[in-house]
Order: sequence, then C-alpha cells, then structure tokens
Amino acid sequence: MQQKPRQTRTIDPPPHPERLAATRLSWHVLAGHVLAEERWRRAERIGLHPRPDGLRTPMDDGVGVELVGSRLLVHHDGRTREAPVTSLHDARRIVLGTDEGGTRWAEELPIHDPPPTVPADEPLEIDTEVAQWLGVWFALGEDVLGALGRDDASTEASPPTLWPEHLDIAIEVLPEDRRASYGLSPGDDGVPEPYAYVAVWHPDRVGGLDDPLWNGGSFPGALITAHELAEVDDPATHLLRWFRGRRDLLAASGA
Repeated sequence: MQQKPRQTRTIDPPPHPERLAATRLSWHVLAGHVLAEERWRRAERIGLHPRPDGLRTPMDDGVGVELVGSRLLVHHDGRTREAPVTSLHDARRIVLGTDEGGTRWAEELPIHDPPPTVPADEPLEIDTEVAQWLGVWFALGEDVLGALGRDDASTEASPPTLWPEHLDIAIEVLPEDRRASYGLSPGDDGVPEPYAYVAVWHPDRVGGLDDPLWNGGSFPGALITAHELAEVDDPATHLLRWFRGRRDLLAASGA
C-alpha cells in the first residue's frame, strides 16, 4: 500500500548559500558536539529529530534538549532552562555541565564522520530566518520519509532520523544488495544548496546507475535540489514520487 504525506507542505526557495552556510555550520556543530553527546550519555544513541525552527533529542521521561533557532532549551526533572546560543563552550556548559572533552568525544565515540571543529569560544552565528527555513526543510523530510518508509514496497525501512554527522534527515530502504539511504541535506561542501538524495550503498551490485536519473555526480545515486522542489505546487507529493521512482528502480535491479 502506498502512503501519502501527512500534510501538504510548500517551501520557499532556499537562502543564498553564503547566507545559509553560517547557520548550517552552527547547527551542525551544536548537533554533533552538544545534542548528540547529551543523548549518548543518556541512551548510548546519537540520532536526533527535527522540530519547528530547530532540532531536538528524543525525550526520555521529560529529559532532553532542544535547539530552537538560536536558543537552547534543556528539559530536566519537570523544569526547562533556556539560554541563547553564544559559543560551543557555553553551549556545552549549559547542556552538559562541563566543556571537558570538547569536540574530541565525537571522534572517540560513535560518530564516524564528526562535524566541523570550531574554536570553543568563537561566536556561533544563527540567522533566525535561515533557521526557520531549515525547520521547514527538515519537517518536509520527516513527513515525506515517514510516508516512504510506510509503503509496503519499502521493505526493511528504518525510521526517519536526523543524523548529527552530516546534519541530514534520512532513512534506509530495501535489503542489503539494493539498499540505499534516502534523505534531505541542508547542503554541504559538494552541493552548497539544500537537496534531497538517494545514495546507493552498493552500486557495484545493481545495474543501471548510468541512467540519467542517477545524477548524484559526487556520490553513487541521485539528487533533486530545494530550488527545484520550491517550484512545484506540492513539493511533498512530488518528492515522495521522486523517491519512490528510484526505490522501485533499485528494487527491480539485478543483484
């Protein structure tokens, strides 16, 4: 059975890459070196989730952390402490109670591709309008990827998770030989603007990646940019159809 997105979402064109970059870096640093460590200490897991204008750890008995635009909310024992984002040093002190270990934890524990390292006292810049756009982008991802994962054809699907390594929200679908990651990225060094992607795990085990549909370029797979999605009336439905088309090609490919 094919699922539908829970709601139709329209999106504005993304901010200019230069304007986007500073906020994306700050969120990436906070996700990987603060929120993910806080969750690891509690649950030995690092996956995060989107929320309006920000990111959050899953809540366990009322305990957790949210990054909302340029503010941190720390929930513990029925109380919430709120503080502005200033620097990595202050964020770690507010959330973790210490800055001991700094960014080394991400290299020593489960984050296989740690986020960038920045000077601990360097101001972290967050543009609130960019943060709002990123919130909509990740919410679109959670909605569409959730629908994709609920399809009967999406066998062995993992739940949508916002991964701190690359600051992208993604799921994995199909058995090992045809498995791929389906996700939304806020942009990176290879593709500066936000984009959705299908990254094939084992391109040598499937055929047809020379088809023009597989336009990933720097990675084995396919991508569609946020600008392209902003131009359609119903980006959620369009993106879900785009994901399904590439999933079905992989499912039908020979092992």
